[in-house]
Amino acid sequence: MSSRRGVVILGAGNVASALAPALDAAGYSIRQVFSRDIQNAVTLAETLGSAEPIDRLDAVVGDAEFYIVSLTDKAIADIAGQLKGTGGLWMHTSGGIPANELAPASGDYGVLYPLQTFSKGRPVDFADVPVFIEANTPGNLEKIREIAEKISKIVSEADSNKRLRLHAAAVFACNFVNYLWSNADAILAEGGESLEVLYPLIKETLAKAIAISPYAAQTGPARRGDSAVTERHVTVMTPRQATLYRLLAQEIADTYLKDIPL
Repeated sequence: MSSRRGVVILGAGNVASALAPALDAAGYSIRQVFSRDIQNAVTLAETLGSAEPIDRLDAVVGDAEFYIVSLTDKAIADIAGQLKGTGGLWMHTSGGIPANELAPASGDYGVLYPLQTFSKGRPVDFADVPVFIEANTPGNLEKIREIAEKISKIVSEADSNKRLRLHAAAVFACNFVNYLWSNADAILAEGGESLEVLYPLIKETLAKAIAISPYAAQTGPARRGDSAVTERHVTVMTPRQATLYRLLAQEIADTYLKDIPL
C-alpha cells in the first residue's frame, strides 16, 4: 500500500472553491491549498478543516497521493515544470489543455474536468455536475473515476480532443450567452429598466431550446429577415453593441434565410 496520503489543491479560484469542498465532503483529506495570493488560499482552506494554506511552491508537500491543479490554463505546464518529479497522481481541471502537460510532475497523471460554471459564493450541487475524466494509464483512470464518482452522479471519459470540443461548446452556451445578457442589461438600464423584466423570457428561451432544440427554437426579426426592425434596434445601442448586434443578426440570417440580406 502506498505511503502517500491526502490531496493537494493547487489553486483557490472559482473551480477550486467548488471542487475542494466537494472532495472534503466525500471524505478526502485536503492537506494543502496553494495560491499565489495567500488570502485566497486561507479563505478556501478555512472551509476545509485542517488544510494548510500556502503561497510558495517550495512549500508543497512531496508525499501526497493526489495533486489537483485548478489554475488558469497557461499556468498548468509551468506548475508541473516547477514541481518536476514530485510523484503522486496529478490531475488538472481544464477543458482545453492536454493531460500530458502534467507529465513533468509525475509519471501518473490525468484530468478531472467539471463541466459547469463556478463563481465564489455561489453554491453548486457537485452531484449534478458532469465530470469528464482522462488518464495516461488504465489504472490511473480507475483511480480518477473513483474520485469523480464520489462527488458526481455524471461521470464520463473524454480525451483531450473531446474535452476541447466540450469546452468550446460550453463557451458558446455559457460565457457568450452571459455576455449577451450583460449587454441586454446595459441597454435596459439606459431606459431605466433592469434585466429582471427579461427573466420570464430568458427562462422560456432556455426551456424551449431544451424541449425542441436551439435551431428549431430560433425566432426574432433576424430569423424573419426583418431588416427594418433590426436597424431601428441599433439606434438605442452603443456603437460596440450595434456592431455585435449586426454581426449576430447577419449570422442568424445567413443560417435561416440565406438569400435575404439584412
